[in-house]
Parts: sequence; structure tokens; C-alpha cells
Amino acid sequence: MLALYCYDGSADAGNAIERSAPLLGGHDALVLCVFDSMLAVQAGDFPYPDMLPLEDVERVDDAARRRSLEVAAAGCDLLRAKGCDAQPAAVESVGAVWRTILEEADSRDAAVIVLGSRGLTGVRSLVLGSVSHGVVNHAHRPVLVIPSGQPPA
Repeated sequence: MLALYCYDGSADAGNAIERSAPLLGGHDALVLCVFDSMLAVQAGDFPYPDMLPLEDVERVDDAARRRSLEVAAAGCDLLRAKGCDAQPAAVESVGAVWRTILEEADSRDAAVIVLGSRGLTGVRSLVLGSVSHGVVNHAHRPVLVIPSGQPPA
């Protein structure tokens, strides 16, 4: 069984790993961290689009990819401490983050998608969280959403 864990380095994502790993038992895991490409930023969202040369954008994207892989690796460490074999993955978002998560789950035939109810989505996050809301409402496979907060003692 492959469990796809969505991890962005937030406390809620860490909580999701800590609380869900024991529920799922021994399993293989993929820890996914999704990042946005600077090339995908709309011109209106960047104040001076003509002032950032393409080679600089590529360096920023490479740095974002490396950082996302580091974040995913930190999530793997949390899972390994719970006895799970985990591998990190950094994936560039193509459109909505929830859509990217679902595409990755489909491509790897994940048995379950695990995520926290909120993460580092800032203004986009609502009560459930825009990413978890999108995943739950559009998934065609089991989804385990762990609510925010501390695990029970």
C-alpha cells in the first residue's frame, strides 16, 4: 500500500503525519511537497515582470524545487520515526495545488491521500483549507484529513 502524504512543513502537516501513520500501519509512503513556478505567476501578480530575466526565474524555480524536496525529506523523517518507509517528492503545481496532488496520487496509484486540514496557504485557506477542500471534493480514492491541533494525549 502506498500512502501519499501532503507535507508543506507546517505544524498542521506534521500533525497529520504524526497522527495518521499509526492508523495506517506499516506501509510505503510518498511525502509530497508542491511548489509554484515563477514562470506560472501571472504578470499582474508580479509588480515588475520585465525586470526579472528568464535565467533568474529559472534559478528561483530551481531553488524552490530544492527547498520543496528538503521539506518533503523532513516529512519523511517524521514517517520513518513511525516505522514507515518514506520517499520525498517535490512537484511543480500546475494550476490548483489540490489538482496537482490528485494527479500525483493517480500517477502513483496511491491507496490513500493524507493531509492536514490547514497548511501554509495563507489567504487562500478557509475553515477546512482550500487544498484539503479541493482534494476531498474531487478525489476518486480515499482521503484522510487530520484536523488542526494537538493529538490527544
